[in-house]
Amino acid sequence: MLEPKNHIIQDFKLESGDVISNLSMEYAVQGTKQLDKHGNIANAFLYLHGWSGNYASVENLKSVIGPGKAIDTRKFYVISPTALGTPGSSSPFSTGMGTDFPEYSIKDMASAQYELLRWGLNIEHLQGIMGTSMGGFQVLHWALEYPDFTDFMILHATSHRLSNRMFGVYHLMNQIIEGDAEYNMGKYADNPVKVMEHVAYLSYLWSLSPENYEQCFESRNEFIEGVGERKADSMDWDANDLIWRNKAMFNHDLTQEISQIRVPSLVIGIHQDQIVDENFSIMPLKEGLRNAELFMYDSIWGHYGCIRDIVKASGAIDRFLSKGFND
Repeated sequence: MLEPKNHIIQDFKLESGDVISNLSMEYAVQGTKQLDKHGNIANAFLYLHGWSGNYASVENLKSVIGPGKAIDTRKFYVISPTALGTPGSSSPFSTGMGTDFPEYSIKDMASAQYELLRWGLNIEHLQGIMGTSMGGFQVLHWALEYPDFTDFMILHATSHRLSNRMFGVYHLMNQIIEGDAEYNMGKYADNPVKVMEHVAYLSYLWSLSPENYEQCFESRNEFIEGVGERKADSMDWDANDLIWRNKAMFNHDLTQEISQIRVPSLVIGIHQDQIVDENFSIMPLKEGLRNAELFMYDSIWGHYGCIRDIVKASGAIDRFLSKGFND
């Protein structure tokens, strides 16, 4: 069981110029530190979670991150932070600020993680960074802002830009929430539970592969039960947190910058992913990077396959890491 810790960043300045006076960054660690001759951590590895995760999301990747696994915690000291804007770290909900919480960008999320590692944990260099889905957006900003800070990066079910379809679904999600009477322009006393269930239903309808919806449910009742499990997840989502997070994604477009990234990269995609699709998200990312390898696999779980079927990428990760980037 991971034990979360918190680091406070004083007067954290956002891209917008707004300042968060006491930004709390939640994180957890696993593995054993290896120190260099100067006393610095020499084997740090950063894992960044997706849209609805937190520091504990790394536990969903136990088939590839752990003792003896592709990302071996006997060799790597794995750090998994909770992203800016997600409860545990500072967010509209966790600070109690609601709509007064400043809007932030993907770049701000990466900058907060850098502050945590550099000044909170005194890490001067990473062996590698891995990001899943929205976490991968942040990894790309790491590579642009701190190009010499890491030896390699693993980008899983992610891209350097939102496709129009991906933008449309999350934009519609925000519109559904903002148009709900109980949302009350973000000034709600109680989280608008019913509309959060509706947006969870929406996300469920394209998170899996088309085959999953037909083959994994024998009746409409079973399908509704599956939807109910996703709705239950939404009980932990705050409406303002979700809207702010989606807004951060809307401006994620590194089309002009992607060719500047030279960090050795492994791009992993899922053929059946309807969120970060192969043709308009994964392949353009791989082709845009200067030094990237590609691994694709099949998963009936669609985008969820980046967690449920990540073991299928274990061999590709192992081969990639065997290159010894810090030699």
